[in-house]
Amino acid sequence: MEIKSKGVVNVLIVTQCSFTRLALNTVLADMQLSSGKKVNVASSDFFEKHNLVMDFIICTDDLFDEISLKGILKIKEALRYASFASKMIFLTANHHFALGNFISGLCRKEGFCASADKTVTGLALDLRRILSFQDSSVALSSCTLTPRERDIIINLIKQKKPAYLSKKYAVNQKTISAHKVNALRKLNVEHLNNIVNLNALA
Repeated sequence: MEIKSKGVVNVLIVTQCSFTRLALNTVLADMQLSSGKKVNVASSDFFEKHNLVMDFIICTDDLFDEISLKGILKIKEALRYASFASKMIFLTANHHFALGNFISGLCRKEGFCASADKTVTGLALDLRRILSFQDSSVALSSCTLTPRERDIIINLIKQKKPAYLSKKYAVNQKTISAHKVNALRKLNVEHLNNIVNLNALA
């Protein structure tokens, strides 16, 4: 039986870089979320030993620099200690957001992306927002995309070409572009790479 920690959000960091692990531990140390909960960064051994629920798995940018079998195995190992409700955070460059969303989909986990190209303060703010979760989902859950807008955005993030979508919907590419612009406006973001949670659109 898994145990849910009271007053704590349990986090596991997945990285191949000891410096990155140290830096993230520093950022997350004593972080208090909007819910009033503290962040507990622990090892996979800790979760297994204490039979605790892992709330978030943070996968860092070094896993994406060169997608290797070693990096994939690290993510797979982390998932052994995850519950159905565990979520994934991909801390990476904006151009890797689509890959992060794709991996979270394969893992059947709610996925979020945060830009690694920020100051420590900016990174801390992003992580606090995502780890609070209820705050990070507001912008997407409150918007009302049409089924077509939702499908177009998801397909564009998955690198489908506008020509493919134009043929699929039997409309010209200007119409596809208009749907994209409307959807981004509703989501209150400027670019596809700013969409941090693909699963919330599905």
